[in-house]
Amino acid sequence: MIIFSDENLEVIHRSGSSPYLLVTFNEMEMRANGSRFWGQRLCEKADISALGFISRRPNWFPAASVVKAVEAAAPILHAASERILYGHSQGGYAALRYRRRFNATVAVAFCPQVSIDPKAVPFDGRFTRHFSPDLHANMGIAPDHAAGRAYLFFDPFHAVDHQHAVRIATLQERTHLVPVHMTGHGTVRAFTGTARALSVIEACRGDDLPGLRGLARAARVTAPMRPYQIAMTAIARHRAWADRFHARFGPNFSPVEQANFLYHRANRHIRDGELVTARAMLADAMAYQPDNLGFGRRLEELDGRIARLRAAGALHS
Repeated sequence: MIIFSDENLEVIHRSGSSPYLLVTFNEMEMRANGSRFWGQRLCEKADISALGFISRRPNWFPAASVVKAVEAAAPILHAASERILYGHSQGGYAALRYRRRFNATVAVAFCPQVSIDPKAVPFDGRFTRHFSPDLHANMGIAPDHAAGRAYLFFDPFHAVDHQHAVRIATLQERTHLVPVHMTGHGTVRAFTGTARALSVIEACRGDDLPGLRGLARAARVTAPMRPYQIAMTAIARHRAWADRFHARFGPNFSPVEQANFLYHRANRHIRDGELVTARAMLADAMAYQPDNLGFGRRLEELDGRIARLRAAGALHS
């Protein structure tokens, strides 16, 4: 049942038999459509009481809309003795940013951002195009946003997510970092499945840090993105290892993963002066994403460089 809707988000309430209310916030690929919310399948399978906050676009849940939505949901929130906030990426941001607004017992955040304001996070340009000064004034996660306990899941090998995680844990008290190695920005995918997701929620409810670390170890071993993340990480220092991983596991990569690996591996070949090999890899990446303007520009620049070196008789590879 929709209990709130405005130009930025909508909120769906689901009644259930759980001893807690799960408040979920979607990641940026999902859009409000009036009938579904992030985590809905989990809530249906486990009969969890839920409030699903769903954005209409990648807008990081503007505070003005969340304040109004919380007011609309006040009777439901007041009736819940435990309120657990749960989200990934922009949803993870919201789960931490609005801890006090919901008087949260627990917040569970996967790969959150401390902000997407380019002035606040010059190290992260991934989401700058979604930043709006009007919508996102003072959006940064701050100490006075904390309430209850928080558990932040992230991949330490993902340099940008790692920076966000450390900054958030420094800013907000009672925020525990839970590393899940080699899962990239898709850490939440390592915990898919009703049993595994419920185990995470219960461990967080019980403040069971050893249990969470054990769950993280088990999840990373079977994480579907692990071979891709290992191959990507190896490009910087262990290029032959990266190539072996790609040769073995590449056929199982998604098209996006294939394109990303080939693009970054090509850039490494360029830095190593192996331009012809790099060009072949860029062309392969373009085959997966023919409309990617960044790939196209990189290929055009490389073709120009190869032509100049060939004309000068200085092209070696």
